[in-house]
Amino acid sequence: MIKIMKAKYPGRCSRSGAPIQTGDEIAYNTDTRTAYITCEDDVHTITLNDQGRYRTFTRNARGRCEDSPCCGCCTI
Repeated sequence: MIKIMKAKYPGRCSRSGAPIQTGDEIAYNTDTRTAYITCEDDVHTITLNDQGRYRTFTRNARGRCEDSPCCGCCTI
């Protein structure tokens, strides 16, 4: 079961390896006992014009993922 909650302790995101600070909103999986950051709220969108062709990229506001596998939020 997944619970959305505030982190009680500092740690690392199980998906991206990004730091989790006390008080950050996280998703906690009670079956695997792992926590991860929900990136949907923390994503920057960048649109570039390349000779008339628009390209849109996304990037996690906390920075790029440090460990593999990437959580999938970054396309640039």
